[in-house]
Formats: sequence, structure tokens, C-alpha cells
Amino acid sequence: MPRATFSSVTGAERGTHILEAVVEVIAERGLEGATMRNVAGAAGISLAQVQYYFRSKDELVAAAFRHVIQLFDTKLATVDLSGPPRRVLRQALELWLPLDEPRARDARVWLAFSAAATTSPTLKEIAASTDSELRVAFARLLDAAAAEGDLPDVTDTETEAGLLLAVIDGLVIQALALAEPLRPHFLTVSLETHLARLFTP
Repeated sequence: MPRATFSSVTGAERGTHILEAVVEVIAERGLEGATMRNVAGAAGISLAQVQYYFRSKDELVAAAFRHVIQLFDTKLATVDLSGPPRRVLRQALELWLPLDEPRARDARVWLAFSAAATTSPTLKEIAASTDSELRVAFARLLDAAAAEGDLPDVTDTETEAGLLLAVIDGLVIQALALAEPLRPHFLTVSLETHLARLFTP
């Protein structure tokens, strides 16, 4: 079967191809390296083709951030929700943690966007909306655990969900500063320690 070229795919596929190139550039060079010219080179297309879909770097980066969130939501949807709340929560949180190189790459990209969101109004709005949705989702899991009597010391699941996200963000940053072979043990032990403080044995 002949391999499709950029010119032979649909407009939506071309846009996705460009966004995937943005993610690759950010993973390797950081957000500052995601110029439209660098993205064009990573995508194997001309600068004019990138500009056809995205008029500015800000527009391109915002679209890439939404693309990354959509990809994460797709992964999150694979978590089996039928198990015990603690196991479901751990499986969901492990999607974030850089336990292997693919997840380390995703973590570097996510952190780049998160850092930029502190000064970019557009990215800040996207990040705030995403964080709010995640807090609600994790709070519902904690509600389920509380209903089963597994969270005897938790009285405010909304606040606890926010703290949980903060813990995960911190673990990601610390893990990425470690040598790759040290990350899995550090992350697994740290996550289990935190969950053990929330859940009864």
C-alpha cells in the first residue's frame, strides 16, 4: 500500500500532523524552540503550509496544548473504573508519572505548557479549565472511596483532589531531575506512600 504524503491527506489530518510536530519539538527543545519554522521542519513541510493552518506561534501553541489534553483524555478513558477506587485512582495517576520514556516525554511537554500558562492568558485559561475538570474527576473517585469507608480522615474531597494533583506535579518535576533508572522506584514508592495516608489498609 503506498504511503500517504502530506498533500494526500485531509485538512484535519494535516492540522493534526502539524500539532504532533509541535509536541515533538517541545519535547526536545522546550516551548521556546517551537517556532513555526522549526515545527515546519519537524513536520517535513514548508513554513507557508504551517501558516496556512495557524496564523501565529501563539495560535499554534494553544492548539497544540489542546491537542495534548485531548490525547491525555483519550488515555484516561482507558482506565477501568469498575475496580476499587484506590486502584482506579492509582492507575489514573500513573498516566502522568514519567515511569518510562514515553511518559517522561509527555511530562516534559506538559510541564512546558504549564510553565507558559503562568504568563500566557490563553494558555492559562486552557490549563485552568483542565485542572478544574481533573479536580472534579478525582474528587468523585475520592467520594466513592469515602462512601466505602476507605477515607476516614478526609472530610473535603474537593480540596483533597487539588492537593493530590499538586503532589503529582511535584513528583513529576522531582522525577525528571533524577537519572532515568532511578525514576520508577522513586515514583512508585512516593505515590504509594501518599495514597496510604489517604486510604485505610
